[in-house]
Amino acid sequence: MHEDGDAVSQLNRSQKIIEYGMALVIPILLAMMLYSYVLFEDMFTPLFFLTIALALLLIVPAFRALRLHYRCWARNTMPQRLVTGLIGIIYISAASVFGVSVLSMYKGLEPEQPLTFAVLALFALLLIAVMGYNAKFKDRNERTDIRFFRQDMDKIAHEIKHTCESHQLSCAVVPNGNCTAINIPDRKVFITIKKQANASSEVMMECADPIAADLCSEIKRTLDQEA
Repeated sequence: MHEDGDAVSQLNRSQKIIEYGMALVIPILLAMMLYSYVLFEDMFTPLFFLTIALALLLIVPAFRALRLHYRCWARNTMPQRLVTGLIGIIYISAASVFGVSVLSMYKGLEPEQPLTFAVLALFALLLIAVMGYNAKFKDRNERTDIRFFRQDMDKIAHEIKHTCESHQLSCAVVPNGNCTAINIPDRKVFITIKKQANASSEVMMECADPIAADLCSEIKRTLDQEA
């Protein structure tokens, strides 16, 4: 139990690094790069390579988070963190484009050209899309737990079905290629098992009703014993 708690804590830290990197560090560097193009041209190239390097470094916490998902169950918070990161990128980038377009007037450039307005319009559309996704899936993600297993998804589905039968609960198992959906209507529990590389599986368990908390905990314990 202590090891699981430690893994969850490490997973949370890795995801926060990705979130803050996307929401603050990368967009701020992009903003500095845009402003340097107008004010300090010599700084543009170093800032460009620094931005690329830091963006690539985000692969490290992402890979670490993936490995930690094999060790513990955790709330599916990564989509929400990515939304936060994307909103930060969009806001800061849009503000930077607008600021640079205004400053460029003093440099004899043409900020009013259609391309500038097209970029701002694109940022607005992206923001609308991201906010729409967040509104649609936020509640569902907050009640969904996720874990990866180094097991075949058919075996995991069998274990879940066996647990339900031991509680005399009906469950619908629906295979669909590389994904298997399990619905337990009496407890409002919906489980998705997705096939991953190297004979691994991703399990996402949505518990829509608090009354099913004990069942979800037992399913987790059963799968953890087989891990």
